[in-house]
Amino acid sequence: MAEFIATEGFGGPGEAGEARVFEAVKAAYAGEEALGFWRYPLITRQTVREPDILVADPELGLVVIEVKSLPLDMIGSVTGYQWNLTRPYYGKSAINPYQQAHKQAQVLGEMAARKSRLTGLATRAVVAAPLITRDGWDARFGQLLSDVPMLFADQLTPAKLRRALEQTPPVRYGEPLDDEGWLALRSALGTSGNVPRRQVRHLQAPLESRRRIDLIARCARHLHAFDLQQELIAKTIPPGPQRIRGIAGSGKTVLLAQKAANMHLRHPEWNIALVFFSRSLYDQIKFQVDHWLRQATNGERTLQTAQHRLRILHAWGSKDQPGFYRTLATQVNVPPLTVANTPDVSPTAKLLFACKALLDDAKATGTSLQIFDAVLIDEGQDLVHDEVSLSFQEKQAFYWMAYQSLRPVARGALLDTGEPESRRLIWAYDEAQSLDSLVIPSTRALFGDAGAQVFGAGVMYKGGIRKSEIMNRCYRTPGPVLLAAHALGMGLLRGEGMLAGLTNRADWKAIGYDVEGQFRSGSEVVLTRSPENSPNPLPGFTPDPLVTFEDFPDRGAELRALVAAVQRDLSEGGLHPSRHLLIVVPGLNGRPYGLQKAVFQALRDAGVSVYLPGNRDADVPKQRWPDTDPNGFWREGSVTVSPVMQAKGNEADVVYVVGLDHVAAQEDSIQLRNQLFVGVSRTRGWVHLSGAGMARTELADEIRRVIAADGTLRFVYRPPKRQLDDVG
Repeated sequence: MAEFIATEGFGGPGEAGEARVFEAVKAAYAGEEALGFWRYPLITRQTVREPDILVADPELGLVVIEVKSLPLDMIGSVTGYQWNLTRPYYGKSAINPYQQAHKQAQVLGEMAARKSRLTGLATRAVVAAPLITRDGWDARFGQLLSDVPMLFADQLTPAKLRRALEQTPPVRYGEPLDDEGWLALRSALGTSGNVPRRQVRHLQAPLESRRRIDLIARCARHLHAFDLQQELIAKTIPPGPQRIRGIAGSGKTVLLAQKAANMHLRHPEWNIALVFFSRSLYDQIKFQVDHWLRQATNGERTLQTAQHRLRILHAWGSKDQPGFYRTLATQVNVPPLTVANTPDVSPTAKLLFACKALLDDAKATGTSLQIFDAVLIDEGQDLVHDEVSLSFQEKQAFYWMAYQSLRPVARGALLDTGEPESRRLIWAYDEAQSLDSLVIPSTRALFGDAGAQVFGAGVMYKGGIRKSEIMNRCYRTPGPVLLAAHALGMGLLRGEGMLAGLTNRADWKAIGYDVEGQFRSGSEVVLTRSPENSPNPLPGFTPDPLVTFEDFPDRGAELRALVAAVQRDLSEGGLHPSRHLLIVVPGLNGRPYGLQKAVFQALRDAGVSVYLPGNRDADVPKQRWPDTDPNGFWREGSVTVSPVMQAKGNEADVVYVVGLDHVAAQEDSIQLRNQLFVGVSRTRGWVHLSGAGMARTELADEIRRVIAADGTLRFVYRPPKRQLDDVG
């Protein structure tokens, strides 16, 4: 079916005609196979070119439509392809719209052919004049443009428009595309075919092999299908705030990185900040942004060349690494607070304490924080808190600080949305991964009564860009594992009823589940997850269970079994220690660190190399400054053992979640349940759960029920303590 994307909102000078033609093209392709863009970003060494309208058609190839919304009396004469004007148009007395479209079609055709390897890809170029009729043109100029493909105002009906495009002679000749070629072209124009591929050895693994390394290699070769929603999020630039709610593994970080890169390439004069909470994500995010900059420019632009305008910033920052809060503290000209001189509370609470103090300082001194044109926030669920004293005028302090750091969108330069003010604050979150707070970062929760002013009325901006997106496809974690993660994280199969979760059919469907039953107290609800929304192919490659659980009589037995399993993965499974394996330790306060130390020692005693996140070196206990690497999470040749907080945002093929007795001791703790969800959802393949002394615990029985559910969750609905419904 036809899919069309407007990459920025309509409404600016001269865009009414473009909108009219774009809507006519959409109508002409309704019910047909096509992919269309308004202002597809086309970046070259010299400039950023944005074809007014780009259509990919399996029969015609690529069609570039250059729209000129000029009245007939503004064109004085036509000489060859050149239009001589009676009055200036954007400062020009003459224009050559066909030559412009022709060049764009050439560049696009070369780019798409290179990415798709379609050597026979056809391209076409046409000029649309939505304010001029064919008869009016002929009466004034006769047949002067017989060689120039034109689309006039009276050709904007579906049948006439399609006929005009079909009769347009190619800039580059080619044949109609078969199904494989059509998918290749869509992939070349979109996100899915350009996501960085994992580097996995043994890519020629025999299909009959059941070794884990061979199964991983088969999965790595699997490219997921084109996802229109990814294109909408990654390529569109909203003229105001945008909220992105995505389940674990849906690609939020990748798409925010691509969105930031696209913003910079299309608006290199903007100051843009991409902000995140977990320092262990620093290298990953920098790599992603650099990849998308290079991808869009054939290697001509990089993060290094963009850093003065596009900044990757940890939410807090440190002396040796600029952060978002510290950057704004410099703007207000106050000494930034540090971890040491904030209250002895959680990391999130410490940061919010500092943000509130900075907002107070800015208000007291009358200092403006406005230095950015766009701020994108990853891990948004970790930048809120339910402690009222950390709020600023009933608003979440970090988000209000980020909002205040933005310059209002320039109406004349971009568009008029009809709203009083708009600022580009874009945040992505998964409320199921909240580890320090039960606040859901909805607009209302973040901004209180000011939320309506921040977001404005309606659910879309002009041009069709949505103010809120929900990402429901999980590309990382296999479907059966994600279902188990949600079940355990929310306590869906608890004997006393669910602890947290969604309470209506629409919200469950929005995150990719099929639902039977009614959400009425005492009624049975059945949840399943379709392969379409969990495209990881591993479940189809192996009959072995992807989720396992073992309870041991004591910690020593659990650790011995863990060591034996890791050694099997490294020897028989053919896995590598780093990035293939991850050991996650749950627990509140200081409990994870004691178990982390015990796991470290057990593995080291067995000769397995181990890395503890934040250390400078592998195979040593927790190091202190200056022998630290706050951004470190992996070391080549070493198995990472991490508390849940540091593991968040990272992933591995096999994940061991140990010490579940810590969760069983407080099985009704929503924070611990969220930790369990985060730990399980780190995996790209298998997850092994274990604990010590859990024989008579409710949690052990619940875990076994979840595993036995085998992809179909049946539970009796009771209203949960924490509702995760999408409340805007």
